[in-house]
Amino acid sequence: MSQVTMLFLFPIAMYFYFFKERPNRPAYYKVFDDFQKQMDKDEKLSKSQKLQLFKEMLLKNDYKIVGQTDSTVTGEKRIFSMSLFMVGVGAYFMGAVVYLIYFFFIQKPHVVEFHL
Repeated sequence: MSQVTMLFLFPIAMYFYFFKERPNRPAYYKVFDDFQKQMDKDEKLSKSQKLQLFKEMLLKNDYKIVGQTDSTVTGEKRIFSMSLFMVGVGAYFMGAVVYLIYFFFIQKPHVVEFHL
């Protein structure tokens, strides 16, 4: 029974990765760009208030703050791809182990940097 499940899991996970997850990635990154443009246009906020809002935005999205200066806030996060993990499970669990090794030791975190 588990082999039948894994047989269907592999193509379903590939579909979600190539047709759902990858095309939505630029929209996810655009959220941060739009937020920075919105903050740049806001004349009412001081520089320190803008930096605080940038930090809150990063923390609400589970980013870790790795650097902060007077005009820059930098955050990073490793983005876990559930569909790639399911592809690994569909490949008789060995691919899941390989993906987890890649996620924890090789994958570079996504870095977001806000400049004022």
